[in-house]
Amino acid sequence: MQHASRKGEGFDVIITDLGMPHVDGNQVARTAKAIFPDTPVILLTGWGRRMVTDDQAPAHVDFVLSKPVDLDQLRGIFAGLD
Repeated sequence: MQHASRKGEGFDVIITDLGMPHVDGNQVARTAKAIFPDTPVILLTGWGRRMVTDDQAPAHVDFVLSKPVDLDQLRGIFAGLD
């Protein structure tokens, strides 16, 4: 991400998983928002329904999707970004 920022490049959307080996998806999302504040961040997680229901979505995440991802829901998010 920092390399893209230095080159003046960006992303249309950033999708990250919450639980990944050797890296925390929350930190990825937080860093993405710090570098690209206007870029939507989607967080994938096996705990997504609980996070949304309990209002635990992090402030640096625009959308939380439960795994397995519902493609219609993902398409709906993409359609709303246009």
